[in-house]
Amino acid sequence: MILLSTPKTWMKCAVLLCAGLFLAGCFATATRHAPPPMEKRQGTAPTAALLPFENTNDPEIAGLVTEKIKNCLEERNVLTFAGQQKVNQVVDATGYDMGTMFGLKKDQYKNLGNKLGVDYTLHGTVSVRKSLTFSGWRKDVDVHLYINDAKTGQKIDSWRSMTDFTWTKGEDSVNAETMAESAANHICAKMLDRSY
Repeated sequence: MILLSTPKTWMKCAVLLCAGLFLAGCFATATRHAPPPMEKRQGTAPTAALLPFENTNDPEIAGLVTEKIKNCLEERNVLTFAGQQKVNQVVDATGYDMGTMFGLKKDQYKNLGNKLGVDYTLHGTVSVRKSLTFSGWRKDVDVHLYINDAKTGQKIDSWRSMTDFTWTKGEDSVNAETMAESAANHICAKMLDRSY
């Protein structure tokens, strides 16, 4: 056991601790999530509509995240999605503000579900934040997804994924495809724990 009885000893420990934290940051790597296992569910998958996601500052990543979540769930026979063109037309016709911070009201989700003839509606947000850290640039991809029963409009579940990517000044930025795929894999894996 080391006794920290003198100020000099305390100072050495503080310097070593700060150096350790700094070096840990220098070797930070991107949080990357692998695709979940390809285990197809049996039977007929329920139908769903993937409503347009709100995004704060990166439409490319938001679009890729929603596309990849949809593909992941369809490939595993978890949900069968209504055509996106039809979904967008119905959403546009209602005039609902899909960018509201806390989502739509229950009766609005119910109305959309009825018009689209699906069992569930999925809606959420994707935001991307860029910041400078000791180890270089960092982007956080924050995805929040929730599912509503289309017959009642009631929210029945939600998931959140925060995926961070760090790169040094000498490296290129992590591309949008990689970031979107990682975030979508994380959300899809969480959703596979539930049955609908």
